[in-house]
Amino acid sequence: MSKRMPIISNISDAMLPYLPGLGRKLNMAGDKRQPDEFLDGVVLTALAMALFTAAISAWLAVLYWISLALPVLVFIAVFLAFFYYGYIYPELRIIKRKKDIDNEIVFAAKHIIVEISSGMPLFDALVGTTHGYGAVSDEIKKIVERVTFGEPLTHVLRDTAEKTPSPSFRRILIQIANSVVSGANVARALGATVDQISREQILEVKEYGQKLNPLIMFYLVIAVIFPSLGMIFVMILLSFVGKNMSIPLVYLILVALLLGFVQYMFLAFVKSSRPRYAFLG
Repeated sequence: MSKRMPIISNISDAMLPYLPGLGRKLNMAGDKRQPDEFLDGVVLTALAMALFTAAISAWLAVLYWISLALPVLVFIAVFLAFFYYGYIYPELRIIKRKKDIDNEIVFAAKHIIVEISSGMPLFDALVGTTHGYGAVSDEIKKIVERVTFGEPLTHVLRDTAEKTPSPSFRRILIQIANSVVSGANVARALGATVDQISREQILEVKEYGQKLNPLIMFYLVIAVIFPSLGMIFVMILLSFVGKNMSIPLVYLILVALLLGFVQYMFLAFVKSSRPRYAFLG
């Protein structure tokens, strides 16, 4: 364990009691650091960026005779902004891991079902899915390694289920563990779970398609219709006010940049909210 910086560690230790779920978030995000170690890094980064920007703002305040309250406000704002981003970063990683796992979970589970139905032992079937299924293969590879080192299979499955960010993968792991403990047919029980997950994914894709209709209307109004009609209205108004009046070039550039930003945000939102399943291509 690396040595902690006294000032940073004091700040982190004071915040940790108010962040009870941080350890679980780090596990689900695949971050092996302890909560105090992770929080030390977040506080250090936020403090460094806040001091840097506050120093620049203090130099500008002295140079242009601005109130010295500006560096203080900048320091607080930058520190809070970077601390917040650093704190929610595991949540962003959790969302990404969930999408990566859900992308291949159905096909990996069907691979296991086919292998078990053909008479292959469960552990060998798990070994067969350690390649070719993206993030699911990475998770199953960890399970295989832990079992190889002597841990009970059911214990590893349940422990992995608690740490995975994907509810679908969690259900599959728990179903396998329960079937092994009870002696039930693993392939049959797992097949029912996979069919249900497949139906849920198809329903999610349909819901996504329905959400696109109001989003497209909003995009057309904000990014196409309103700017076009607005510019025409301004040009007509200027023609009545005076012949020598015109729209400054800087305003047109600002409008173009604003429209570009709106379109970028719209496309980014649509792309991020799109379900990422292998059967979608």
